[in-house]
Amino acid sequence: MSKFKKVLSVLLAAVLGTVVFSSFAGCGKKGIVIEIDGGGANGNFNTTVSMDKTPENPYPYNTLEKLAKEYTKLHPDVKIRINKTSIGNDRESVVAKLSQKQAPHLLFQVSPSWEEDAKKGWVVDLTDELEKPNPYVEAGQPGSEKWKDLYVEKELLATQAGDGKHYFVCLEKIPIGIIYNKAIFEQAGITKVPETFGELLDAQAKIAALGTNPYFPIYDWYDIFLEVSIFSRLFETYDIDNNQFISTEEIARAYYKGDWGISSTPTTEAEKMYRAYFRLMKAKCQYYPAAHQSYDALEEFLRGKVGMIEATGGYMAQIAADQKKGFDVGVFGFPTLTAEDYQNYGKDDLHTGASVYRGTAGLCTGYCVTNRAVKDGQATVDACIDFLKFITAPQNNDRMINDLGLGLPISAESENINPLFQPLVDMYNEDLKDPNRYDWNTFCSWNKFGKEYYDKFLNTVWAYQVKGGTDLDIALDEMAAATKTAIGNYMKLNGWTADRWD
Repeated sequence: MSKFKKVLSVLLAAVLGTVVFSSFAGCGKKGIVIEIDGGGANGNFNTTVSMDKTPENPYPYNTLEKLAKEYTKLHPDVKIRINKTSIGNDRESVVAKLSQKQAPHLLFQVSPSWEEDAKKGWVVDLTDELEKPNPYVEAGQPGSEKWKDLYVEKELLATQAGDGKHYFVCLEKIPIGIIYNKAIFEQAGITKVPETFGELLDAQAKIAALGTNPYFPIYDWYDIFLEVSIFSRLFETYDIDNNQFISTEEIARAYYKGDWGISSTPTTEAEKMYRAYFRLMKAKCQYYPAAHQSYDALEEFLRGKVGMIEATGGYMAQIAADQKKGFDVGVFGFPTLTAEDYQNYGKDDLHTGASVYRGTAGLCTGYCVTNRAVKDGQATVDACIDFLKFITAPQNNDRMINDLGLGLPISAESENINPLFQPLVDMYNEDLKDPNRYDWNTFCSWNKFGKEYYDKFLNTVWAYQVKGGTDLDIALDEMAAATKTAIGNYMKLNGWTADRWD
């Protein structure tokens, strides 16, 4: 090759290299890439390896991926990648990713403290966005003027952080209640499902007489239902902003004012009710097996060894689809706590018997926009929010949730839900018409003050429930001390001072 040709070749290569580099750089500036975690509360929305339904792959799914492709056709400058697996239930992995600004742009997680995550700059405040229109909702329909109108107001309020802000948007509702073995009910002579707390205990006694374990929870969901039922008597005192939701600050204020509290020697109405609350939590587990903390409710139910268990949609669907169990199942909502039940089992005469929405625990599968999106620029943040609006619009949300069949769409009018959940939905839609009913997360004191307090409550209750376990007064003293510390910590965290409430 001549010297001239050699020089020309080098120059040409340099020019081509510059053009290629510029081309990729240009794509990087124009294109937006969104990585999505794909996790969920009832079941994950990651695309399965196969769309063939098998025992190993009981819920083949790719609807979120389909919706992402439909979105990118509308927005060619956006690319969406849905991760193969979710890290959302692994808090340690979530923290590691958020700390390095490497978490998915849209992340499912259950944070122990959204305020702390926000103060660290890990998640984006979506409060103002919920006040803006959702462009994917038909004009004139809820959500078209304000995104938040897609949600039931009481349920949306329950997703606020302790500082009153929204750091995530929920994509579905969680079916919840009790799933029961129809054969065992028939053997025990139970002709209708329990509708009250007292009827639940009566049904347990009949099943226990067969020598069968009558009842067990996978988790203590019903305890939240009971707490709302009990303390709703005092909600007018607690609910300063009159929105029928008791925020973390309102609980802290009620504690400071002496309107809510815990004591082994109760003097106030609230302290007496908290004592009754512990008694009720113990009454419902009087037939628990020995060493119940190691008892596997799901496994024992599938073996036909338990009459009924508390469960959410994912567990219910799994149980109903299991062909090996050899018996039929049914579902019903958590029984109402009546005034008579409260007096008989809580041993207190103050309760008025206010009601709670049955059939669903409210909103779940919260997706947040992470600091990685912030790092990648405002256009990426905006695209993440816009995609959330797209998949919460009813016509898209129904497909996303119902195709998996483990949860309930946001809209109460969806018609293509898993038939197993229909009794719960009917119950829920009936309860929505009653203005005196509350979302079951309206008042959950033990889930308001961080993971340490949450764990302390559960461990204290479990120790008290065990036969021959912790004395009630000791349990209340432990919770009283933990509450004083937890509220003090949250006052410091959020800058709340006593003069703010005087």
